[in-house]
Amino acid sequence: MAEKQENQLKHKVMLTGARPFWDNQLKRLFIKENWDFFQATDNLEQTRETLRIYNIPVIIYVWPAERIAKERIDGLQQLADILALAYEYEAESVYFISTAAAVKQDTAERAADGMAMVAETAVRAWSEWAVIPVTIIRLPEVFGPDSGPEDGLVARTLYASLKKEILPRMDDETTPRDFLYSADAVYGIYRAVARGCQGRVLNLGTGKGLNAGDFADWIKAVTELPGIYDEGNDFKEFPYVQPVLESKTAQKELGWQLKYDRKEALAQTWDYIQAKVEANRLEAQKRVRNIRWQKWYKAVIPYGENVIGAILMAAIVYWQNGKTINPQTQLDVNFIYIGTMGILYGKRQAFIAMTISVVIFIVAYLARGGELISFTYVPENILHVTAYLFTAALTGYFADARRFERESMAWQREQARERQFFLRGLYEENLAVKDKLYRQIVNSDDSIGRLYRIITRLDSVEPENIFTQAAAVTAQILAVDNIAIYVVGPDGYYLRQKVRMGLLMRKQPRSLRVADHTYLQDILQKHTIFVNRELVKDTPDLAAPIVYQDKVIAVITIFGLHFEQWSLYQQNLLSITTRLISASMGRAYRYEQEVQEKRFIAGTRILQAEEFQKIIMELENRRQLQGELPVAVLKVDMSEFDYAGLDSRLSHVIRNEDFVGVGNSGVYILLPDASQEVTAMVQQRLLHAGVKTAVCEAVV
Repeated sequence: MAEKQENQLKHKVMLTGARPFWDNQLKRLFIKENWDFFQATDNLEQTRETLRIYNIPVIIYVWPAERIAKERIDGLQQLADILALAYEYEAESVYFISTAAAVKQDTAERAADGMAMVAETAVRAWSEWAVIPVTIIRLPEVFGPDSGPEDGLVARTLYASLKKEILPRMDDETTPRDFLYSADAVYGIYRAVARGCQGRVLNLGTGKGLNAGDFADWIKAVTELPGIYDEGNDFKEFPYVQPVLESKTAQKELGWQLKYDRKEALAQTWDYIQAKVEANRLEAQKRVRNIRWQKWYKAVIPYGENVIGAILMAAIVYWQNGKTINPQTQLDVNFIYIGTMGILYGKRQAFIAMTISVVIFIVAYLARGGELISFTYVPENILHVTAYLFTAALTGYFADARRFERESMAWQREQARERQFFLRGLYEENLAVKDKLYRQIVNSDDSIGRLYRIITRLDSVEPENIFTQAAAVTAQILAVDNIAIYVVGPDGYYLRQKVRMGLLMRKQPRSLRVADHTYLQDILQKHTIFVNRELVKDTPDLAAPIVYQDKVIAVITIFGLHFEQWSLYQQNLLSITTRLISASMGRAYRYEQEVQEKRFIAGTRILQAEEFQKIIMELENRRQLQGELPVAVLKVDMSEFDYAGLDSRLSHVIRNEDFVGVGNSGVYILLPDASQEVTAMVQQRLLHAGVKTAVCEAVV
């Protein structure tokens, strides 16, 4: 039980982006501090699945340190993918590990790292859009154990000096550069994440840079190597532009301090690299010895086995009193010897075995008293030797044929594997292009996928919820800020404002008289979209009807269109949107008619307690959407009549958009969008109808 509670209390973090050499150090530190640590793979779908399953709130993205164009371009694409996943799965915070080169300094002789600056600008803009805090942590060159031959200037220099290769050299010898030990860098990142530092820019560094001469002295003092920048040495330039940054903010916010001085850190790095190079050298020597041994073994072992077979055959002939044919079985054991060598190793070893068998046969013949001259005159001897030759040729041929077949099949498999890799490469390239085009299509403003995701919010059978979502959906599809939905009254003479969004809509009237507005008359009669081409004051820029059973039940009005939005394209989008809203509203009305008995108390328009609670929740959602929505709640005194009596008295007293329902301790009347003055007026009207009420709650 305790273990389960401990697992539930664990924080979760995912490392994405480039794979720095210090990623395992960061992983060990987080795990040591009881965090669940995840590392993203190059497969975007696997990363998506990990985020979906484990609900990881913290994402760390590492920007590539090396200035390789392909890596930087891939890094931007990967950054966009990770930020999209962070938004999709509602990450709580993102930490962007950048390089100090992203900072532009006027004193630097060379320009800063433009791609890193673009990446930082992108994550800042994304943070404002997604409302997810992003912390930027800048690092200078990081060195330390686990570094490879390509991990920065320090590692390149140390590896090159041990391997007797051409040394790298700063292309700018006068501008100081900073170097940070990996343990200090990892600890600073952990402190930022563990302390929940959000929305800040933190610089981690020593604050003391080294120019080319200082760097050479630092390397020489620790490694005791000769002067690496002495004349006569060959160098290749190392593009290295990273300014020295102050880390006062990180020290103040995180309590971060350098734990290792520069010489101690380099000494530990030097020990690691020396051990790694030596281990690699020993491993290479061992691998060469194994290859040589295997080659020698494969070449010598057939001859050794052939010699052993020859000795064994000679011993058997000697045991059989100089006869190769066994008197009991009438079988010449040399045939077995020749056949075995032929089957195992092919014709070469088979013919060697045949030659040895012929020698054994002749020696045995001579030992029995025969003469070498008369050996060839005995037909049985010639036939015997011929049988040896035939056995060697036959078994050797079949063995070589099988070997050639195996080699051919191996070659064919290799060719097939190469073709498979080639085709797989083409497939992955095509898949990458497809995914890129898919993202462009899906994320475009008018894509079917985007419209579908937005429209699915209308999948409801609650009319109030559909009105709320209709405003949000229309605003999102048309990219507008000021929108209102007016509901047509039962008599068709007035429209009452149901939902509104935007500052401009607060100034618009809450009800509209149809006779006062020509555009409303046209919409109600013709069911067409209105476009304010003449820019009439206090008239919406666009307006469209919501139709149910060939009757306009509501009108969507839009104000404050930008210049580029006055287009036929925008009108078509509004037309499609209103049709979809009308379809959803039709489903909701049909559903409401079918469940009339379940929603209302029998014979009345008073909502059951459960349905009344849904209306309250929907008004709360609407308030969150439009920013402000005053709602008055009146409790009805039911001492003088029952539900049916109350319903008959309220039939012409309250508005169509008001709601009557059963609450926890009685019957209540909800007055949406009602100020204190309107509430008092409604109370007086109810009192004249014989209904006593009391304001029990006011939501402003």
